[in-house]
Amino acid sequence: MTKSKNLLSTLTVALLLSACGSGTAEKAEDNTVKTEQAVQENTTPQEATKLVATPMNKGKAVVDEKMAELKDKLKGEITDWQRGRVQFLNLEGGFYGIITDSGQKILPMNMAKEFAQNGAIVRIKGKVKNVMTIQQWGTPFTITEIELIKPGNKTTESEM
Repeated sequence: MTKSKNLLSTLTVALLLSACGSGTAEKAEDNTVKTEQAVQENTTPQEATKLVATPMNKGKAVVDEKMAELKDKLKGEITDWQRGRVQFLNLEGGFYGIITDSGQKILPMNMAKEFAQNGAIVRIKGKVKNVMTIQQWGTPFTITEIELIKPGNKTTESEM
């Protein structure tokens, strides 16, 4: 019984290996034909076998590119007035962030306590700060001017 199992497993392995090898031979032969065609067309084999990258997430790449352009543009420069809603986020010990009307997440580095009101509508002006934070949320932002448009809820840490 053991000999027949060993024979059967040996045959199975041999069959699987032969199936794997046949595809590679066909691919190698196909690549050789392509290279020969490239030589006939006066191109180098390197040009013929050059890989061409195609973007998989074209939409995401465009958004990432626009965000990078915006951050580069705003880095160190005073921005125009932006309007947004102050929001308390209970992450990493809790902090206040601002979500602008355009959906951009801003992490204020120096917001005065009187503006730290959950749900408040504010107008801010400032500059992007190029730092790492423990919050890992939004774009770090130094506020140079801030105006309260509509008050929000003043909450204390004990209520959170």
